[in-house]
Amino acid sequence: MINCIRKILIRRSAGSFYEPALFLLAKKEAGIKRNAPESRLLARSHEEEGSNMRQQIIYQDLSLIHPYEKNPRKNDGAVAAVAESIQEFGFKVPVIVDRNNVIIAGHTRYKAALQLGLDQIPCIVAEDLNDEQIKAYRIADNKVSEAAAWDGELLRGELEQLQAMGYDLAQTGFEEFELDSILRDIQDTDFEDFFVESIERPAKEETTAQTGTARQGEAPAQTSTETPVEPSSRSRIQCPHCGGWIEQ
Repeated sequence: MINCIRKILIRRSAGSFYEPALFLLAKKEAGIKRNAPESRLLARSHEEEGSNMRQQIIYQDLSLIHPYEKNPRKNDGAVAAVAESIQEFGFKVPVIVDRNNVIIAGHTRYKAALQLGLDQIPCIVAEDLNDEQIKAYRIADNKVSEAAAWDGELLRGELEQLQAMGYDLAQTGFEEFELDSILRDIQDTDFEDFFVESIERPAKEETTAQTGTARQGEAPAQTSTETPVEPSSRSRIQCPHCGGWIEQ
């Protein structure tokens, strides 16, 4: 476009008011050429940054993925729940692996996939992380989530809506007693209303034990009788959430 404008101005510039315009156009074009390398470098930088943010998800054979042997997170207790979640919602969160297909984040999802008998799972290869970052990310991925907390009122509202839709709330990952507590809005003061049951402990029976058999010419063996222990009354409380009994 600039070339077209230049040709028009050159044809009309001789001895006319177009000469200043031609001068300004040439100056502008020189500035564009001078800044072109810098602009290309900046564009390449943004493109590389964007490529790091847009990681490619690949489907990897489960047999080719390796758990990290020194994974400090104990996750066996969560595998069943994660497996149920995958069955209900699909495998929506990829497993993060390094260049050697060693898991960085997603050990629980990997174990759940094994339990479900899956052949492939979605993965992201973190090629942009160095060894130190990989080791730190393994810890951070689990630790940072602990800083989050539930808004009880909003959570209860969401669960009530799901309940009204007839959805199985067990699929949310909460245990039955947790759901009961959330939906009933049980406060600390409610623990005073535990069901109390008295427990009568039987008294010890009177026992008489001989210390030995008397020999000829010796005094009869002494006998001892324990004083009966009065029955002690204890109680136990029943948890209103799980129904379990706890002795006091």
